[in-house]
Amino acid sequence: MISLSTASLFFVAVMALSPFLLRNNNKYRDKIFLVINLAVYLLAMSSLTQTLTAAIWVLAPYGCLMLIQKLPEDRREKYPVKGVLILLMVVLFCYLMKYDIIFDSLHIPYAFAWKILGLSYLLFREIDFIMQYEYLREEGVRLSLVDYLNYLLSFYTLLAGPILRYEEFVTDFHEEKQPLCKDEIISGLNRIATGYIKVYVISGILSYYATMWFDGLGNHGSVLTTALAFVIFAYLNGWYIYFNFSGYCDIVIAFASLAGLKVHENFNQPYLARSVVEFWNRHHITLSEWIRDYIYSPLFKKLISGPCEKNIKLGQYIALFLTFTIAGVWHGTDANYLIYGLFQGLGIVVATAWKANRKKLLGKERNKAYEKSSVAIWTGRCVTWMYICLTFSFVGYDVAGLIFK
Repeated sequence: MISLSTASLFFVAVMALSPFLLRNNNKYRDKIFLVINLAVYLLAMSSLTQTLTAAIWVLAPYGCLMLIQKLPEDRREKYPVKGVLILLMVVLFCYLMKYDIIFDSLHIPYAFAWKILGLSYLLFREIDFIMQYEYLREEGVRLSLVDYLNYLLSFYTLLAGPILRYEEFVTDFHEEKQPLCKDEIISGLNRIATGYIKVYVISGILSYYATMWFDGLGNHGSVLTTALAFVIFAYLNGWYIYFNFSGYCDIVIAFASLAGLKVHENFNQPYLARSVVEFWNRHHITLSEWIRDYIYSPLFKKLISGPCEKNIKLGQYIALFLTFTIAGVWHGTDANYLIYGLFQGLGIVVATAWKANRKKLLGKERNKAYEKSSVAIWTGRCVTWMYICLTFSFVGYDVAGLIFK
């Protein structure tokens, strides 16, 4: 999560200066942005080997796509070259992130597994670029190396999103920009200030007390008091995650807007959601949209055209469960994130099944009344909030180690 440091202060300084450099229609605007992005990224590198690894990771997909385009069209259609490229990238991602459960079991040493800044988000952007490349060419969207690098390395969203899509990014970037007006400046500064209060004040306090309660979990005499302490920790941590992450998004979205760049909203009052499905349509919205398009949809189509052809609902539930399990593992490499993903997948499946069957159970009219009932609305919100906070306890803390020690 986001914390105060010399690096973060430098990051803020860059964001504060960027509107003066980017909020114009200079024909070199894309080159200026690239210089800023490369400078920020290279300053974060700790060694030459790490820098070279990052350079290969960033440039290889673009180079591979250029080579693929030189193949005859019939070969490109016959062989799944893009699929092989993405599969290779996912394997390398797991290696660089050091997923011990995979490579330790295979006795494969980490010979060149150097950490790459923003690797998780780089992977998602690269997959989007690879999957959309043919469409982008057909639509005449700009596909220059400079635009590709700016898309991947945009310092506004590199560390923790929101997740960008290439077409939206490059189209917005090259649109003519209007001069900043007074209201836009005031609105942007207000949102930045709000974001900093969320990140450094509210989430700082919540993190302190969440850690205090977590560290004290082994000091309680009875199961009941331990369970109560865990619930308090989980709810504090749940609110910490929201304020820290949404505060970060407030800051980068507002700074990017001042520089004339559009960054999608990532939160829409998620703790007012009535179900886990609705929660994930309100929380980390760009992640939900990405996994829907690139994991859930192709997986669902594959299932209902194969093993679940005669049971579409089962195919939907399996696809949802696997999608959110994968998303959980994408967040981190240890068992806590696997459990977190499994719980999100379970919650999504149960919520989806309940909504699908509720109308049959209650009938059309009673179901309409149920959906409008304030009791049902607030019960759904409370149950969802409690479930999310309890399952989010696996994010950032070794709850699995505490349970299974």
